Amino acid sequence: MRKHFLSLIVILLAFGMFAPSALAQGGMVAGKVMNEETEEPLAGVLVVLENPSANPARIEQTTDDAGGFTVLGMASGNWSLSLQLAGFDPNPGTVQVRQGRNPDIKAYLKRTRHPLELKYGEEKFEGLDVAVIAGEIAAADAAYEGKEWDAALGGYDSVLAKLPGVTELLVKRGNTLQQMERYEEAIEAFEAAAAADPSLREQIDQAVARMRVAMGDLNALETLASSARSREDLFNLGEAAFAKGDVDAAKGWYEKASAADSNWAKPLFKLALVALNKGDIPGAKAFFAQVVEKDPGSEEGAQAKATLDALP
Repeated sequence: MRKHFLSLIVILLAFGMFAPSALAQGGMVAGKVMNEETEEPLAGVLVVLENPSANPARIEQTTDDAGGFTVLGMASGNWSLSLQLAGFDPNPGTVQVRQGRNPDIKAYLKRTRHPLELKYGEEKFEGLDVAVIAGEIAAADAAYEGKEWDAALGGYDSVLAKLPGVTELLVKRGNTLQQMERYEEAIEAFEAAAAADPSLREQIDQAVARMRVAMGDLNALETLASSARSREDLFNLGEAAFAKGDVDAAKGWYEKASAADSNWAKPLFKLALVALNKGDIPGAKAFFAQVVEKDPGSEEGAQAKATLDALP
């Protein structure tokens, strides 16, 4: 639990203890800055005291090796106190200063948490160097973006060995394996991610269905919710229906795929084949003409032109 900013150690002073007249003409504030976790003193902390009504209005000091600081000749009043040290969160507060010696201040700073600690929890990094882990993740991410799949997978596996069960890393591992066409392993990684975070279940099911399509199981697309189907999903559903000999169902899926992207030549080419299958030569020629118009340089465009030339 976070310690209160100022734990005051009141020192009772006998009358006349401070003989120098300069001290009697101003307030004295002394204190010590500690590491909240370890209770060890912090050297090099910038101590800033500010009071717009005072002259000077700003006083700065740096803590010594014992974490201590002492400020003399301060005006009476309410001073803001700021403690700054790289790697630690600021912990601002206020100090009420009176003439003479004021109660000593014992202040605490808390180490700044790395974004990964905030994201995954500090306990996961016990005994680990979080900065090193962050570097490994960044390197794996860079390898993934560069399509260096082996390097990316090795990086994610290395981090997961230290941070097992982290959902985001499992998903990244699954994505990498999918790119490597190691589909069964990718599915295992995605299923592990869904087990760790059930809110991902629908998303994972969709990804797994698409991988099973890539593995040759076109029927897997039927498990996708209609709202989640992409143009490729719609096209592949047409392929599955066509392979089963259900030409009418295939036609419906190809039409939906074409409606999802009117400039996409592949479903138009398939609609031309469906028309040919049904003996609709004028309809087939119309679809083939669209394919040639929209994507003449593609394989479908070349086949469509050749077929058009051959049709009566």
